Amino acid sequence: MMSYEIWHGRILDAARDIASWEFQEEAWFSGGRVRSSPDEVYQVLMEDCTADLFFQIYGGRLTEAQLQSWYKLRSDLEAYYIQEPPYPDPDEVLKDPAWYLVRQSATSFIRAFSSSE
Repeated sequence: MMSYEIWHGRILDAARDIASWEFQEEAWFSGGRVRSSPDEVYQVLMEDCTADLFFQIYGGRLTEAQLQSWYKLRSDLEAYYIQEPPYPDPDEVLKDPAWYLVRQSATSFIRAFSSSE
């Protein structure tokens, strides 16, 4: 199992990609330095980073505000992806007010952890 610090850092990096309109604008369309997609930002956080497992293992070390920010981000992200088609159009996702709310949840999540570091 990876260390708390590495695992935590990967989760925060994944949340930053969800929060960043600039990252999405560059990575979700051809010609950018990096490649990603609406599906990939979800998959990286929820599956590659196994964020749920991290919070099960380390939840006792975290503040209530940090845990609540995770529950909110997870809930908003899951709700968004349940209603999306299998391969959502990146342009439509960026314009979607519901995606804006997911990005805001990711920003709040990052802030909850930044204030304790």
